[in-house]
Amino acid sequence: MALLSRRIPGWVDALWLALLTAYILAGAAIVPFHGDESTLIHLSQDYHVLFVEGDLSDILYDRNWPERAGDQRSRLIDGTISKFVYGWLAWNKGFQPADLNASWGWKHDYELNLSYNSVPDAQLLKAARMASAVQLALATVLLFQFVQMTLNRPTAYLASAFFVLHPNVLINGRRATMEGSHLLGLMLILIVGAWLLRERRWWAHALFGVCMGFAVAAKHPNIIACALVYLALLLATLRQQRRENGQVLKTVWRERAIFIVSPIVAALVFLLLNPAWWSAPWELPPVILDLRSALLKIQVNMFGGYNSTAERIQGFFQYVFAAEHQYFEVARWAGYDVISAQIQQYERSGLAGSLIGGTGLAGLLSLLLALFGLVKLARGSAIQASSRILLLVWILGSALVTLAVTPLPWARYYLPLAPALAILASLALVTLASSLWNRSNSRAAAKTIHSAHTK
Repeated sequence: MALLSRRIPGWVDALWLALLTAYILAGAAIVPFHGDESTLIHLSQDYHVLFVEGDLSDILYDRNWPERAGDQRSRLIDGTISKFVYGWLAWNKGFQPADLNASWGWKHDYELNLSYNSVPDAQLLKAARMASAVQLALATVLLFQFVQMTLNRPTAYLASAFFVLHPNVLINGRRATMEGSHLLGLMLILIVGAWLLRERRWWAHALFGVCMGFAVAAKHPNIIACALVYLALLLATLRQQRRENGQVLKTVWRERAIFIVSPIVAALVFLLLNPAWWSAPWELPPVILDLRSALLKIQVNMFGGYNSTAERIQGFFQYVFAAEHQYFEVARWAGYDVISAQIQQYERSGLAGSLIGGTGLAGLLSLLLALFGLVKLARGSAIQASSRILLLVWILGSALVTLAVTPLPWARYYLPLAPALAILASLALVTLASSLWNRSNSRAAAKTIHSAHTK
């Protein structure tokens, strides 16, 4: 495989990533609509209020909960990156805050939401989707580079393909929601973390902190990946220090001390990107935890959640390994003719990703490949120890946390595991292909030697 990697010229990487990017962007305009797109575009008015009007009064956290309480809750528990991007687009297209649509009312049907002006302007929605798709494409480029840095080039090609062809990654990453920036933030953490294993300078830790702050501002659940990658870096550094004989104590403590830089920078960047926090930065963390917990309870009560560990495991298998396609989480959306027509058009386009998922057989095959890849990752001698630690801590930690805390059978809550599954399955296939290739070459060489001796 190393020989194959050397034979492929560098420009092929750029061409490959350009093709994947084109595929992602091509389907952004026709992805089926989701109500959260309305809510995110409605909340993008914060960009105008903050950067055009320069008025913080409507954005800052208010302990007395003003009339726009719903907006403030969303402002606190949702990411800000996508809203600022969509707000910038709206402003450049000449939209004023009053021109934007209203938030989506989940207690109302589609027609009533339409009458309440809860469906975004078509051109603004298209632009916002394209912006989200661009972030997904950037995440794909970073995934390719991350896998190439930590594993090998053939695995990077396969992993990026699996990631882009994942139907739920495409559905959610193309929509004007937070998932494009969510996945971009995740991949930024991982690739800078991998690079930091090679570059042990304080400014590299500061850059890692910037990426963590951006990632959590993109979507709060990214804090899990931040903690796991940070832990992996600590473990890899401690391991390296134990292996280095004659290490000066002062140097050891210096290297440990610079790990303080990244969380401090991360906190500052997160605050900078979350103006609502500026009035009460120390008070808000428990408030947001309570708000998010309350929201999850409401979602479970309204739409039904897991009632047992067996159901959690089934949902994990269904959306991680079987990759069952999910266009909507609310059952009654299946009865909306406009949404059904959009789904049919999307799937006929050839831009919906792999349509072979969603079955038990596909899930079982995916699970077996992931397990084989995990064993190879844990025991592969060709993989650097520091990269192994980073990948194992992130993948296993993310899987366990996702399994434990996800309360609903919603595909988008499992999206952070899509890059992990793509990497494990790709590593397994590359390992199997390499083994078959080596055996084939060995047999061919043996036949050649045998023919030479018999002449």
